[in-house]
Amino acid sequence: MASSQPLGQAADRTSLPLAACSAQRRRLRRSVTSMSRNRRTHWKVAWISMALCLLLCSCTVRKSLMTKSGGRPFEVVVYGDEDSVLYHSLTSPIPALPQPEPSFDVTISKNSQPKGADLLMRNIVIVTINPKTFSRTSVKYERDVYAKNQIVIYVGSPSVSQLRKDMTTSSIITDLLTRQEMGVMVATLKDKHSPKMEETVRRMFGIEMLIPSDMKSYKEGKDFVWISNNSPTSMTNICIYTSENRDSVMRKNIKGETDNMYMTTNKESVISSIAKTQDRQVTVRRGLWEMKGDAMGGPFVSHTLHDIAGHKTLTIECFVYAPGTKKRNTLMRTEASLMTVKVAGR
Repeated sequence: MASSQPLGQAADRTSLPLAACSAQRRRLRRSVTSMSRNRRTHWKVAWISMALCLLLCSCTVRKSLMTKSGGRPFEVVVYGDEDSVLYHSLTSPIPALPQPEPSFDVTISKNSQPKGADLLMRNIVIVTINPKTFSRTSVKYERDVYAKNQIVIYVGSPSVSQLRKDMTTSSIITDLLTRQEMGVMVATLKDKHSPKMEETVRRMFGIEMLIPSDMKSYKEGKDFVWISNNSPTSMTNICIYTSENRDSVMRKNIKGETDNMYMTTNKESVISSIAKTQDRQVTVRRGLWEMKGDAMGGPFVSHTLHDIAGHKTLTIECFVYAPGTKKRNTLMRTEASLMTVKVAGR
């Protein structure tokens, strides 16, 4: 009996390492299995990440390799336009111009879909009339489908009469095409603008905006600046001032050959609306200006903002003087600058 205790103790000492080894093997197997799973998960994540990168890269490469869209500013090609419904809608006159000019220069194609060189047009509208497919008029659009800086708008309707009715009450297609054109013009401004004039604006008003590169002349006044390309045939201008009272500002700062000649606003021509740009509410006014005591005039567009860059009121406007020529494109191209306004440093 005296010898049984050591044997028992010896047996206990021998069994403990064996149990520990078994537990260690189980832990090791679990660890290896877990590592294997982690490696598989890691590789899955890696492959997914790689696939996403390749997809994004391929999209970027595809866009960089795409041909730039063609066509003149505000030119639109329409397909499937039965009874010229879209034509009449898109060629309605632009308000607040001295002479009637269409919103867009529209070409009606005999084809139902764009083909060949037409695929590269930057503004395309495709109309489908089918009562089996459409229960009401719908409008969808895609960008950069066949070329860069392109918009393709798809219009579907159950009938021509329904489409005509909807086009008289909705401006969605006109708005889409206008935003597209303004976007192209802003992109052009980013490539070619005037840092010198932009610094003058930043210094005087604490805002940043892109100024067309051909605008090299300017005049400063109290809380006022007038920037111009000073062209004798198609003069484009940008004015910035801290007021909403256009006539009093212009009478003081833009005069003719004598003090009795000064710029005024044709009050009956002015159309006001509220828009939103750069996360701010903007009062937009379109109208006609005249030179009191002189045979000069033209269209203007102004954007008035409130509580911006330390100013209670800030108005940025563009106006055009281009006698004997169409003014739509010139005014819109200058108006694109107004779309780029932001507080300096943001």
